[in-house]
Amino acid sequence: MSNHFKKTLFFLIALVSVTFANAASHTYQNNHVNKPISITDPWIRSAPANAPALGLFLRINNHTDQELRLISAHTKGYKRIELHRTIDSHGVMKMLKQTFMPIPAKGELHLKPGSWHIMLIGPERVPSEGEQISVNLKFNDGSAKMIKASVRKGGMMKHHSIH
Repeated sequence: MSNHFKKTLFFLIALVSVTFANAASHTYQNNHVNKPISITDPWIRSAPANAPALGLFLRINNHTDQELRLISAHTKGYKRIELHRTIDSHGVMKMLKQTFMPIPAKGELHLKPGSWHIMLIGPERVPSEGEQISVNLKFNDGSAKMIKASVRKGGMMKHHSIH
């Protein structure tokens, strides 16, 4: 091989390597650093076919320096969707409708049975275990996240009173 050819080949390999390194770094930043909100483990508790409501649970991570708020959720096939929090009122657990859910700066809000959760009320059809339901979550900063929540078995909530 000529010396000129070797230098050109070396230059091309170096250029491709730098391009791939930049692409990988850009992808990492877009997926992890520049996203203000990330959602993990979205799921809906399985229920009997005649259930009047279903609970949606997930983890919301706020990667910003400011508190964010989940202000609404939307999906098809339900009469309404409400943000809820379960509280202990004199030994009786009550679910209270909320106008928003706070997600602390650089923190996490864990929606789980017996705590914060989203109520899917009046289903046209109760989904079966294993199905996935698409839900659009909206936040006070104008952002939205489309999630797919899997229907699965979960722990039972006891002694609940709605409102």
